[in-house]
Amino acid sequence: MQTIPKGCKVRVFFIDIDKVEEGTYTQAMLNLPLYLHKKGFYYGYFILFAGTLGVAMSVPGQTMGISVYTNFLIDELGVTRVQLSLMYMLGTLSSAFILPFAGRILDKKGSRFLSVIATSGLALFLYLISLSPSLSTSLSSSLNIDKISIVLPLIFVCFLGVRHFGQGQLTMASRTMMAKWFEKKRGLLLGISGTFSAFAFGAAPLALHALIESYTWKGSLQVLSFILLMMSVFCFLFFRRSPEHCGLQIDGGLVGEDPDNKDFKQLKNSFSAAEVKKTFIFWAFNLAVTCQAFIITAITFHMSDIAEYFKVSSSHAYSVFLPVSVIATCSELFSGYLSDKVPLKYLQCTMQAALIFALFGLTQFHTHIGYTIVAIGLGVSGGIFSLITAAAWPKLFGRLHLGAISGVVTAWMVAGSALGPYLFSLLKDITGTYQSIFYISMLIPLSILIIGSLTSKENPVDLRVNSPD
Repeated sequence: MQTIPKGCKVRVFFIDIDKVEEGTYTQAMLNLPLYLHKKGFYYGYFILFAGTLGVAMSVPGQTMGISVYTNFLIDELGVTRVQLSLMYMLGTLSSAFILPFAGRILDKKGSRFLSVIATSGLALFLYLISLSPSLSTSLSSSLNIDKISIVLPLIFVCFLGVRHFGQGQLTMASRTMMAKWFEKKRGLLLGISGTFSAFAFGAAPLALHALIESYTWKGSLQVLSFILLMMSVFCFLFFRRSPEHCGLQIDGGLVGEDPDNKDFKQLKNSFSAAEVKKTFIFWAFNLAVTCQAFIITAITFHMSDIAEYFKVSSSHAYSVFLPVSVIATCSELFSGYLSDKVPLKYLQCTMQAALIFALFGLTQFHTHIGYTIVAIGLGVSGGIFSLITAAAWPKLFGRLHLGAISGVVTAWMVAGSALGPYLFSLLKDITGTYQSIFYISMLIPLSILIIGSLTSKENPVDLRVNSPD
């Protein structure tokens, strides 16, 4: 093991120190403060906290964050709901094409690099949205162009930015980082992380409504921009790529390359993104999380219109996300515990069944029983979804190329979330009823549930490790 000579001046945690007290530190170990090594504290537990905060801070770029502002944007910009949905779809789809590239950067540069870019970018585009009404008016008058010709490209760029940096990069960087720091009890620990992020997601619409009441919708976006800039500093200081990058073994201890070590074998036999895309089990799980993103995004984006259709108040409709967050918290914690003990295919199938249950409840959303069914269905499916998006890929395919794999998966999820709101808008215009949309949508998770039931119980990376070749 190559060590730093005693008395050598080195750079630790971005601070120059005059000497190293012991000559037993590798350069990799100096990526963390030395006192953590001395105290025996495994930095992965702080990574769990930091990554959870990173996921929670992506809320303004998620649909439940953007949906709170849709009616304000429609009124202020003078666009129709279909036009806004179309720009949202195009912006989100464009983001999806960039994400695989971001995933490869994640593997090369690490979560700290990508998360700093993501938080700064999200802050910038949220601020731009707050300026969009005045900016579009100024440009229209100065260029003597019809205002709608300015508004649509401008809001497209804004949606592209917030979706790419929020739902895409920041979420991917945070979840990938957490997954890389744990092997034993990964599912349980990510489940614990997910309980907090699920609560943050569920409470976000109500919190954002309160922020809007205090600062107006434009002011609230500017407040969020400032908070995200502070988050970029936090990411720069505390996010770390992997335990190996810090001279540690996964789950604790100093790094070593023991060929008999299970994690070393899995790391060595990890699947590349190209190999993963050739497996049936990848597409079963990828379609499952894409389906969840497609349907949940559409529901959340149109929640105000759904409330109006069923003749209930918007506050009552959005209030369903509070019990959803509580149920999702319990669901993710329990599914995280189960994921360490049972094949992941069972959780994937349960997620699809819960989604069907939620869609059925939405057909009767104006009734108490329908409201309850929606809360249970969305809560259970949402909790398992959060667990699978974080824990499934390293368990199935290994950690070495996790960034590239997550980039592909996130691109599909983002594309699904882009298509959902727009297709729901079109179907609403065609059918005139949300019940028809919900019944048609049930066919998607039903088909994926059948596909998931056909997958193997064995993890591909374990099969490769145990292969005699």
